[in-house]
Amino acid sequence: MPATHPRAIEELVGLLGSDRVIPAGKGVTRYLRDFSWYSPVLENEFADTTVEAVAIPHSVDELTELVSIAARYRMPLTMRGAGTGNYGQSLPLQDGLVVDVRKIAGIERVTNHSVVALAGTRVTEMEQAARRAGRELAVMPSTYRIAAVAGFIAGGSGGPGQVTNGNLWDGNVLSVELLTVEEEPQVIRLLGEEVNNVLHLYGTVGVITRVELRTVPAHEYAQYVIDFERFPDCVRFGWQVTASKKVHLRLASIHSAPLGATMSGIADLFPAGNAVALLWADPADLEALTALVAAHGGHLQAAPEEVKEIIHFSFSHAVIWVRRAYPHSSWMQATYAATDQEALVRQVEAIADKYPDIYKFHLEFATHPGGVVRAWGVDVLLDMPDHGEALDELMAYCQSVGVKVLNPHSYVVEEGGFVGDITQMLALKATCDPYGILNPGKLGTSFYAGRAWRGPGQGAHAGTAEGNLS
Repeated sequence: MPATHPRAIEELVGLLGSDRVIPAGKGVTRYLRDFSWYSPVLENEFADTTVEAVAIPHSVDELTELVSIAARYRMPLTMRGAGTGNYGQSLPLQDGLVVDVRKIAGIERVTNHSVVALAGTRVTEMEQAARRAGRELAVMPSTYRIAAVAGFIAGGSGGPGQVTNGNLWDGNVLSVELLTVEEEPQVIRLLGEEVNNVLHLYGTVGVITRVELRTVPAHEYAQYVIDFERFPDCVRFGWQVTASKKVHLRLASIHSAPLGATMSGIADLFPAGNAVALLWADPADLEALTALVAAHGGHLQAAPEEVKEIIHFSFSHAVIWVRRAYPHSSWMQATYAATDQEALVRQVEAIADKYPDIYKFHLEFATHPGGVVRAWGVDVLLDMPDHGEALDELMAYCQSVGVKVLNPHSYVVEEGGFVGDITQMLALKATCDPYGILNPGKLGTSFYAGRAWRGPGQGAHAGTAEGNLS
């Protein structure tokens, strides 16, 4: 593919060296893949993705000069961390430059309530820094061992910790530093609620250089596997253990059958037809946990020692296990009734009755400000007839029983239904990205417009900025 911005690439080579500017070809293939293959719609859409080059800056100064070059030549920029996103967040829609930020890394400051780090810092390093100070991250991605912090806040939402502390939007990102995409890039610092204007925006608003994540007092955690004969009992247990003041959690992940049976390493612990709950809980609270399990008719076991982290069966990781057993399966994301346990059970039972062979439940629990308990669905679709009208019908039914659908089959921010009104985001983008070259096509547009099947999501289920599951 001939470069459409050859002089920009020449200047980038002069800045970074030829070893850190990878031209189009086989060398960039790994930068043009993420986990959007969870959706057959997006897998098809990104099958022929191309890019002019990939650049690998090693410092904020190099990144600043790179941004200046891109602005002068109006070269599209797509920022990328570890590439663990599920919606094509870091896959470009226009030929241009993909920027790998992982070498722009390092812990800059640890306070008594936060950790500040450069954009490419792995979240696990921030967690380790917090623990050395007797703290832990309030929330981190399920891919924390490899995820870059800028990628987490730009493309993700929650993960371990949300069961107690909520997701990114719940005050867990304290500040963000951005570069504007101009010939002379400026530094903008966002504080407090201002940071919401870049959360889960796929790097479309500004170039993230530094992130400050909130920390909380550290706990020790043990891994538990609890199975139930009936999924409604598992749902009620998940809700009650999340709401309990007697059990401190960092993870509460529940799965209807047959999802647990797909999880190699724990599947032999319980009958294949049982539902399963996976917990990270403080072992000091085992007595209270045992009582809750018994009250809901469950069977409690410690996870086997060879299973290093049951996190690999939770959040969107679970989709991988299901796809291995059911190659043609797909997924759905949703938020269920908040503050009302029985309303959640009714929603689950209604969908299960309507789609008994298709819709399988995987709920991740969270506690939001004010003690609001909510289940977030990373649900699985088995043997979906198609991802056109049949999927549209399924989403519409979920909405009819009060479930908010978070559509994972679009690469456009607002069609996912996670961030609600984007007016403020677009205003900030106009300031930070005046030429519109940051990850173009992902914000303020539509994936479905003009398609034979429009699909849901164009405002129909836009809501408040509650976040999604990473």
